[in-house]
Amino acid sequence: MLLVSLLALSCGTKQGEQAAASVTDVLQDTVGWTMENEQDGLVRYHYSGYDSISSANQNVNIVAIDLNKYTLAFDDQRPSDSLSSIVKSYENAVAAINGTYYEIARNEAGDSVASSFFKTDGVIKSNITVPEDHRLFWKHEGAFFYDAEADTCGIVYGDRKTYEAMSYANVLSGSPMLIYDYKPVGETFAKPREIPLDSLDYEDPDRHQGVRHPRTAIALTDEGYLLLITVDGRREETTGMSAKELTQFIRRHVNPKFALNIDGGGSTTLWMRGTTTPNGIVNYPTDNKQYNHFGQRKIRNAVVVLEKN
Repeated sequence: MLLVSLLALSCGTKQGEQAAASVTDVLQDTVGWTMENEQDGLVRYHYSGYDSISSANQNVNIVAIDLNKYTLAFDDQRPSDSLSSIVKSYENAVAAINGTYYEIARNEAGDSVASSFFKTDGVIKSNITVPEDHRLFWKHEGAFFYDAEADTCGIVYGDRKTYEAMSYANVLSGSPMLIYDYKPVGETFAKPREIPLDSLDYEDPDRHQGVRHPRTAIALTDEGYLLLITVDGRREETTGMSAKELTQFIRRHVNPKFALNIDGGGSTTLWMRGTTTPNGIVNYPTDNKQYNHFGQRKIRNAVVVLEKN
């Protein structure tokens, strides 16, 4: 737990202190970006067009949040539901993003095993039960934790024992770690192979993170601002990114202190209040195979940004 305590951040800049930057100053490289849905302590950055890192067209959203002015709910839906339906349970919701991996597999004995850790309001809703030699074991390399009462949040490496021992009210695991203490560790997560990555098992980490897909990530700046990031994919208009490309893209444009990849692919979804889209979804989910805002997948969990009462 020493590692966790050393790298925990105050969520947002502490009251009464002058921030090093506001959420409207988060971008390091503003070329190609627009600012939308701006309100006090929150802004959505939108990038649409050619990206030189991936040498392809991309559609990227980054919501920057000052957690002095907002709080978070870690929502665990049973049964699963779409993100735009989940937020209807929160009158003061202003933004939301899909949560972490939620695969349930079978072990050799036929028992159910889970790949991820999810804790909300002090209650563990999903625990890691996959053995170390399981093909899904890589999916909980790091975790994002948040505790409004303790005014703390962070992104750390860990495992089941680490996450179970955390006293924080809300914890969700993810993988891979993209940026850790400014180091771009996500660049080397997927290892090169002598065979095409697409020929590997879909859940093999080198294929899963080495080829382009829609991506979702959570990041924290040195000031404690929270970033919710989505990258759309699987279309000519926006091809998606590998973990390496996502790491490099985030580092170039926002350079956060920490960034963690969570569930992506068809789960990648971002909702915002006050948008012009019919359902509040501002990215382009892929499950309907059309380039619109209606391809939401039913997701198991989500992170919801709430106005403070």
